[in-house]
Amino acid sequence: MRVPGIAVLTLLATAAPPAAAGSVAYIDQIGEGNWTSQVQTGSNTAQIRQTGSSLRAEQVQSGANSASIIQYGQRQRASMTQTGTNAGLIAQAGSGNDTTLVQDGAANLATIRQSGAGNRSSVRQSGSGNLSSTVQRGSNNGSDHTQDGARNEVTTVQDGNSTLSVTQTGSNNSVDSTIRNGGQGFRIIQNGSGMDIKVIQAPGR
Repeated sequence: MRVPGIAVLTLLATAAPPAAAGSVAYIDQIGEGNWTSQVQTGSNTAQIRQTGSSLRAEQVQSGANSASIIQYGQRQRASMTQTGTNAGLIAQAGSGNDTTLVQDGAANLATIRQSGAGNRSSVRQSGSGNLSSTVQRGSNNGSDHTQDGARNEVTTVQDGNSTLSVTQTGSNNSVDSTIRNGGQGFRIIQNGSGMDIKVIQAPGR
């Protein structure tokens, strides 16, 4: 049975030329107690798909962005704010997962995927050409990325009780991290250009 829950959709017109395509928003909810909000200004594309109970999704777009939020499970929250011309995807399955994505600039791309319970991810991108990719499986993982510059890139995979924080400022910085279960913590800060860090940690015993 398809239950709409609560959905709020707001389209704000701008002074774009007549040829502008305008914004497109899509909401699909199945379950009980789900909540959705979409606010668009400019020429954006957004979709929210939720299946489960007590799911919360929010999208705010200004410019010409593309955004997708897909959630399955219970008591999950996803928030996405885009300004400029960016693309973002949040996909969550499980229970109690929380994701925040903020993009401000041009041609930034972020993909956040979480499955399990109690995982938290926060990604902020500003500038142009930044890439962020996060895959978290298991429970109680934490991931924070902050990028400021041109084409900073973060790719990380975490599996169980891991914590990662990455801050990059400059251009062409890159972090590639794989951290498996074991309750590990890691923090990376790069300031400049052309730096590269790769971290692999084995499962805890």
